[in-house]
Amino acid sequence: IYVESQGGNMSRLNFATGERVALQKPNYRPRYTMFEDSIVIERPDTTRPETAAQHRRIAELRVRQRTDSADIDLRWNWNTPFLISAHNPEIFYAGANKVMKSTRRGEDLYPISPDLTTRDSMKIRVSTRTTGGITPDVTGAETFCTIVSLSESPIRPGVLYAGTDDGNVWLTRNDGGTWENITGRFPGVPAGTYVSRIEPSRFDTATFYITFDNHRNGDFAPYVYVTTDFGKSFRSLANNLPKGDDGPGYVHVVREDVSNRDLLFLGTDVGAYVSLNRGASWQRFMSGLPTVPVHDLKIHPRERDLIAATHGRALWIVNIAPLEQLNDSVIAADAYLFQPTTAYQYGQSPLGGGSPGQKAFRAPSPQYGAELVYRLATGSGDRRARTTIVIRDVRGDTVRTVQGPAGAGLHRVFWNFQGKNPPSVALSPSQKRDSTWLVSRINVVFDSMTKAGGNADQLEPIRKLLLAGDVQGVTQRFGFGGGGGAGGGGGGGGGGSPFSGGRFNERPGETTPRAASATPSLPTAGGESGGESTDAAPDASFLTTLGNLLRKPGQGGGGGGGGGFGALGFVAQAFGRPTGGGGGFGGFGGAVNTVSTGDYLVTITVDGKTLSRVLRVERGR
Repeated sequence: IYVESQGGNMSRLNFATGERVALQKPNYRPRYTMFEDSIVIERPDTTRPETAAQHRRIAELRVRQRTDSADIDLRWNWNTPFLISAHNPEIFYAGANKVMKSTRRGEDLYPISPDLTTRDSMKIRVSTRTTGGITPDVTGAETFCTIVSLSESPIRPGVLYAGTDDGNVWLTRNDGGTWENITGRFPGVPAGTYVSRIEPSRFDTATFYITFDNHRNGDFAPYVYVTTDFGKSFRSLANNLPKGDDGPGYVHVVREDVSNRDLLFLGTDVGAYVSLNRGASWQRFMSGLPTVPVHDLKIHPRERDLIAATHGRALWIVNIAPLEQLNDSVIAADAYLFQPTTAYQYGQSPLGGGSPGQKAFRAPSPQYGAELVYRLATGSGDRRARTTIVIRDVRGDTVRTVQGPAGAGLHRVFWNFQGKNPPSVALSPSQKRDSTWLVSRINVVFDSMTKAGGNADQLEPIRKLLLAGDVQGVTQRFGFGGGGGAGGGGGGGGGGSPFSGGRFNERPGETTPRAASATPSLPTAGGESGGESTDAAPDASFLTTLGNLLRKPGQGGGGGGGGGFGALGFVAQAFGRPTGGGGGFGGFGGAVNTVSTGDYLVTITVDGKTLSRVLRVERGR
């Protein structure tokens, strides 16, 4: 892991061994000292007057000393750019006012470029020797005339791009042998504008994208450009982006997708944007993302996740696999089943220890299971209408049927790797009596909740699952992974968060009084694990409340393992359904009938047309 902290102070951490190596920045002093040694050798006895020949040679050495020292007296930006070559992990590049290279994973850096900045002597003098611009500065935060954007072509080694904080843009096609200055080829960009990002294409060596940020000069406009001819000409991609005349619209970063060259992402000072047509048009890409500066974007090549690094709101992640598959034919189709990414069965032990600080941070984990995504151009207006998703094994046997939304739009459902339900266990006479009482109790409780103002469309599917003894189906609607063990009195399981789902807890001094909700939040209508929705996350405490309402007076709680089973485990027992065990936090064996790893065929049928995709299930390590 490579890290940088303020002004080029870089280091390399071996996460396996804990070894940390500081990557030394070259400086003028060692070279300066070498010349001092040469001067001493030239005139070893300083008690004697120097000869004319000594005076001449020492003067030459002093000139070379000053020149060589000035060449290696580097300026480093507070946010120094650096990268590991995509073609050789031993090669490391960093940007100061020159491009530096190492062939030893960051050690022994040496310059491979001249000074690529404007070398504005006033800015350099003020920022490095006097005040820092406004107030006395000893941190290096106000260092100017530095490289702030540095990239290498992912296709061809040695093709490097560098941009500076004073508006210069350079490229080299021979690893620094020669550099071409392409500054001034960007129509509409004011001179001296900060180069915020350079993004080389993964599909064409002659194509790269570049963004500029001029907000430091009161210019909030977006500047986004592309070239397809190695920088000979550029055209703007700002198009329908906000122009910055009514708020900040300036751009921090542009990213090209790793598998779809038409798919671009932008991070601006107020959020994120996406283009499906290579920048011809843009749309906001912020469902669930707050209005926040997005300073960096990264696409995970295996998981197909877009990771956004924000200023003040941490990291945000969204899966973009369906977006990568979008094209004109997909949009024109009445229905489309996207190729699912490889799904992993995994386990996670409960975490503990450490200081919680003022408050512990808790957030809902990603949904456990295989994510299945489909798009319907038209759909039913009835929210109760469902789309049936059938999952078959290699023998063609149906292992699970999942229900998803049937309305128009893009829908996601999750299969938690649960296979066919095992046969019910034979009930004893007393168990039959208890199950009869429970059926009546379930109907009474749900009728009462509906009369009290509960959403019948959300309550009815839960009622049906409970009447069938399918407690796993209930807990899955609340985002829990697999089943947990039922059992004696006490707590519930822990397949998901035991806390209020995704609710923001303000600091005490910032708390705004709010009216209390009459009933806990329920999951939105969906299949095995809901569909896409902008509603608030369901309140997991509903399961505990429901379990308390359904128990006989004096009946113990349903304890046990993970998966959210604990509160309702007694319901499964009453109907002779297995209650599972282990697998806490949706881990291995969390469901009683977890399928094995391998390939599965996923199909949906819409208007008589069947769509199929192969899903790969693997076990995480």
